[in-house]
Amino acid sequence: MSVHSRAPASTIRPTLPRAVKRGVPPPFHSVHTPYYYDGELHSIHKYICLSLNRGRRLYCYLGGCKLVDFVCQRSDLARGIATVERAVGAHDDREILEGILIRADGDRLQLVATNLELGIECYVPAVIRRPGAAVLNGRVLGQIVRKLGGDDVVYTTEENKTARIESGRSRFTVHTMDADDFPSLPQVDAGPMWRISQGQLKRMIRHTAFAAAADDSRPFLTGVLFEVEEGELRLVATDSSRLSYYESRLKEPAAQGGTGIVPLPCLTELARILDSDDETDVEFTVTESQAVFCLPDARVISRVIEGRFPDYRRVMVVDQPCKFTLSRQELYDAIERVSLVARRNTPIVRVKVADGLLALSAHEAEVGQAFEEIPVAQQGQDHETAYQARYLLEVLRAMDADEIEVGLGEGLRQGSIRAVGDEAFIYIVMPVRVG
Repeated sequence: MSVHSRAPASTIRPTLPRAVKRGVPPPFHSVHTPYYYDGELHSIHKYICLSLNRGRRLYCYLGGCKLVDFVCQRSDLARGIATVERAVGAHDDREILEGILIRADGDRLQLVATNLELGIECYVPAVIRRPGAAVLNGRVLGQIVRKLGGDDVVYTTEENKTARIESGRSRFTVHTMDADDFPSLPQVDAGPMWRISQGQLKRMIRHTAFAAAADDSRPFLTGVLFEVEEGELRLVATDSSRLSYYESRLKEPAAQGGTGIVPLPCLTELARILDSDDETDVEFTVTESQAVFCLPDARVISRVIEGRFPDYRRVMVVDQPCKFTLSRQELYDAIERVSLVARRNTPIVRVKVADGLLALSAHEAEVGQAFEEIPVAQQGQDHETAYQARYLLEVLRAMDADEIEVGLGEGLRQGSIRAVGDEAFIYIVMPVRVG
């Protein structure tokens, strides 16, 4: 392709690159963002000028008749890769699953990654010079894009299943894989879609997911139970020694409910993608076979875990003869300190409440012992028990309340932790027997 006609000087003078005026070819591409092509085409000898929005223009040197597949901002592409790359299969027998699918069409890129159990796709704005699709190794692509020095990325398809990636003064040639071999994400089952703010769902996941089991011997405990009933969403996780529960109202009443156990890897990645504010929403559905979460520029699809989740309601009603309130951060710091002497084994913290003082202690025969007291607002009788330090620290780290209420059960009955004045969240934890 060559361009011979000259555009009127009045058309090109305001934005023509200095190198073009001197008759010297500019760097491979001079790109100004944002990239939204408005359809205008201006010819300048062997240069092509694509008019972008806000008066910006993209100049491409066509001396070698090289066609650009797409051009986008490096920051946008890096964000998109970071969104999907953790769904890339690791050390998979199928090389294609180690890749990220890039599909260029319209005015955006679609990035997709999947390990066949979790799939993530997102969209990145771009100027598409030639629509198409290719698969690139996800680890290699991510490392390249994150290290590029320029503001813009130019992707060019070349021969022999290779692609050229250019930005600033850097140029990479990488191997590609056939997009037709990349597995399609599963079709979304027909069913109700529910809506909640991204910030609220992020908080719910943070308050519950840590309590899921890490042991695969009981797979139905390795995820978080999603329950939708009328206008309420409930998230529950347990490993049989503790349970975390959070409920919240949906943006709209649910005409049809649903339930399913969503795997922890899916929720970990979803929480990473979700915004922390309550201004933007996420639509989601959980069916017998899959969980789908739709954001404005991304979608997460995961299988659900088969099995029957335990009846969590039975452990949530408990008689607690001793309750007290105190600062969450103060309790967290004190437990961290006293458990330092018990690092060799599973740290156990003894808890004693008497006369408005909380006494925390830990002991390790070969190390030593630790003791600390905290004044508390006590309700009920004096009490003494013991808990695994990790079970207390993880919930206190996940919570964001300043003041918390701790309830201690009689004997070896369960204790509880919740935010003062907030009935939406409760954490149930079983004590341990000590000699």
